Amino acid sequence: MDSELTDPDLVFAKTPAGEEAMLQRTRVVQRNVRMVLILVDGNATVAELCEKTGNAALTQDALIELERDGFIERRVDLNSVWQHARSSSKDIVASAIHAVSEFSTFGEKSAIAPVELPSSANQEGRVIPFPESREARRWRSPGSLALPPSLPGQNSGFAKPPDLEAATEPESPPAASNAEPSPSILDRLKNLGRRSTADDQPASRPIRRGRPGWSLHWPMGLLLGSLLLGALLFLAALFFPYSHYLPAIEAIVAQSTGQPAKVDDMRLSVYPKPGLLLGNVRLGEETDKDRLDISELRLWPALDTLLSPKVLFSEVELTGVRLSAEAIASLSRMLAAAAREEAQAGVLHVTVSNAEVFFAGLAVSDMSGRLELSAERLLEAVSLHSPDRSLQVTLKPTDRGATIQVAGLAWRPAANSPYLFDSVNLQGEIDGTECVINSLELRIFDGLVRGTAVLRAPQAMSMAGEISFERIDSRKLVDALGVGNSLEGETKGRLKFSARSEGWDTMFAALQGSGDFTMHRGRLIGIDLAEAMRRVSATPVTLGGWTRFEELAGVITLTPSSSRFSRLVLRAGLMQSSGQIEVARDLQLRGRMDVVLGGSADRTARRVLISGSLKTPLTQTGNR
Repeated sequence: MDSELTDPDLVFAKTPAGEEAMLQRTRVVQRNVRMVLILVDGNATVAELCEKTGNAALTQDALIELERDGFIERRVDLNSVWQHARSSSKDIVASAIHAVSEFSTFGEKSAIAPVELPSSANQEGRVIPFPESREARRWRSPGSLALPPSLPGQNSGFAKPPDLEAATEPESPPAASNAEPSPSILDRLKNLGRRSTADDQPASRPIRRGRPGWSLHWPMGLLLGSLLLGALLFLAALFFPYSHYLPAIEAIVAQSTGQPAKVDDMRLSVYPKPGLLLGNVRLGEETDKDRLDISELRLWPALDTLLSPKVLFSEVELTGVRLSAEAIASLSRMLAAAAREEAQAGVLHVTVSNAEVFFAGLAVSDMSGRLELSAERLLEAVSLHSPDRSLQVTLKPTDRGATIQVAGLAWRPAANSPYLFDSVNLQGEIDGTECVINSLELRIFDGLVRGTAVLRAPQAMSMAGEISFERIDSRKLVDALGVGNSLEGETKGRLKFSARSEGWDTMFAALQGSGDFTMHRGRLIGIDLAEAMRRVSATPVTLGGWTRFEELAGVITLTPSSSRFSRLVLRAGLMQSSGQIEVARDLQLRGRMDVVLGGSADRTARRVLISGSLKTPLTQTGNR
């Protein structure tokens, strides 16, 4: 072990290699040696290091190894007594007496004889100036220095060592000419935008012992400032008193559309994108049939036209509007007025949401779509569709109304409606209070229905038309009508109908019509004519069963009180029957069938009376 380590006041400091070894993740030195290396801070003495570790031998061995490997070096105070541990006792005492004389006010300082300090060539290791923070602790008070009673060859006075005198003299400030000039503002701005390189970084960085303070750089400050400005603008636009400007907005809308305008509310719309929202807009006179009522009118202006004499709206959305033939004609005139040069506002695109196509009490709700405009921004058509796009309606304005085209796939009129149309194709014209359906084609109940119709609604509702049908599944038809499972077969025929009523909900109850039908390969459920032929009874009985037939044809007559099937002809192998059956509105049966069973040589003919309800028919067979 080095003899100098026995001095408990010896201080070590890390070399650059030691600082690097302490920061390396990989193990450069052993664990116990690295622990001592971390504790070496240039201020702690050997005694303090031994006290921190609790193992003096281990600490001293580690210090010797670290010094040998060049990771630490001795830090020697120029003014410390132990710096000259190998000097003679005479020199040590002389330095101590000189230190006492510096603090004493008695006697003359010039009487002290100069004493030369030992040459630095006799010292081992590098001499590093001691830090000022450590210097106050290393100097002891004058009263604590005790001189030995007698030393052989001791002189009566000591001179101040030259190097000690130089160390105690205050350093003069550097000349102003040697100071580095501060960078100019232009240089600072250039360095701010220049990307730092590896050469700009210091060779060794100080170790930060505390948490670094948070600093706001200019990009983050610019971002926060932009966000704050945007938030302030949003709040200003949100709480702006728009109601004060309603009369001016109404005047602009009236001048652009050519119709009187009334707006109840105006505010900022944020979703789905920022815009102006006008609530409860009414365009037209109160007594006009073609007045356009809009629940919400959303406006998105084109920013490049805000300062121009005519403001263009890149998109206008009509929400909750009722579109009748008169309203579509009025909308066409309004768009034509807005397309004029002298108009103060114009539109580029118009969309529609939650609209209702209306005619004389008949309405299809919850439609959305857009208005198709020409290059001159005139209305060409209104294209709407249902939420699931199962129904599409196209309305085109005319001089007297509008033309209508309806196309649908897998369309159900209502959520719980028993009628499911596989396809719908309709073309017609709406002229005031009259709707003429020129072409109607429906695919329903596995069959096809074609026809024409006219709907009128001057005061009382009325309709008239003619349809032809083929390949209709009778079982699905009677199930949809709600009359039970009483008939099966594939049906074709034609029917002319008409009705007049106070409302559309009672229109089918007032339906009248006549036509003919033919059914193939079906069953008459609930009535077994063959069994009724074998059982002759004077009272009506319920037999149940069914009558299978190859063909059933007849004439149908519809009245508000009943449906009559007359001239019925049923063919089922060797059995043939004819007659008529009437079904009342309360589903009560009344009729008769003349049944002939057998061939030309052996024939049996009887009359079967039919009564009861449609669900439980009664038959009564008598002798003919």
